[in-house]
Amino acid sequence: TISPPLNMAQFAALKQEIDDQIRQAMQQYASPMELYYDVSLVKDGGQITAVALDGTAVGLVDHNTSTVYYVELATKKAAVVGGGNAFSGVSSVGMHGETLYALASGGIHAVSVEEKKTTERVVKKSDEWGTIISLVSFGGNLYLLDTTKSRIWKYVAVDKKESTGKPGFSDIREYLNPDTLPDLSRATGMAIDGSVWMGTTDGKVLRFTQGKENPILVQGVEPKLSQSLYVYTNDTLKYLYVLEAKAKRVVVLDKDGLYLSQYTWEDDILPSVMVVSEQEKKILLLAGGKLYGITLR
Repeated sequence: TISPPLNMAQFAALKQEIDDQIRQAMQQYASPMELYYDVSLVKDGGQITAVALDGTAVGLVDHNTSTVYYVELATKKAAVVGGGNAFSGVSSVGMHGETLYALASGGIHAVSVEEKKTTERVVKKSDEWGTIISLVSFGGNLYLLDTTKSRIWKYVAVDKKESTGKPGFSDIREYLNPDTLPDLSRATGMAIDGSVWMGTTDGKVLRFTQGKENPILVQGVEPKLSQSLYVYTNDTLKYLYVLEAKAKRVVVLDKDGLYLSQYTWEDDILPSVMVVSEQEKKILLLAGGKLYGITLR
């Protein structure tokens, strides 16, 4: 027997069922944005302009008020741990345990979360620097992504100065090998898990290992990554997370570039920065001066 043709309602229902099955097969999750943290609740007029994560806490900075915050992920308990003239022009933040490193106009300052005490400047601004868009602390060392010079500057941790107890760092070094001359002018940020990862404004994922480019082939993503990308991972995360804000999605890859899943949203929110805690099952996205959260499945 020949089945009667579907009416419009039946056709729409069938299409929805097929779409749902495709999304399930592709591990695609519709995930509404939830407001996770707003620093204006701690300080009037506060806006988050940079974020870093280490373990179960995040460090936040507010360029407009020259303030540094520390927030526990599980409880959202927050504290102002730094501020004032030392943080004038603060633009980026890194974390190593309970020490925050804030990149300000004059260089990098360290902040002890436990003591809520700012040390003297631990790295002086260098004449070698061009435009620094990202600061990452990894293995106790500091790395700076310079998009004007297409360089990754490295400062190696040395013994603390006995007189002050503050962290010490080497003179400026280059992470990239002399024969490695990539164009990093389109990089959007930097993440480190032993290798250095970057996304670019022209839709590429870059990886550098031991100072050399280590190309990665992204496979299985539909639709393909094509727009401005921001990537995040670290040495405690199993996966690589790729934010494609204009497509309103976060794509999850294994570290060989194979597609695993993606999280999408309909909200009119275009985040520019992302950090992820697999332990707390949270993707945190910075948009409009606030942190928004998506729950990992």
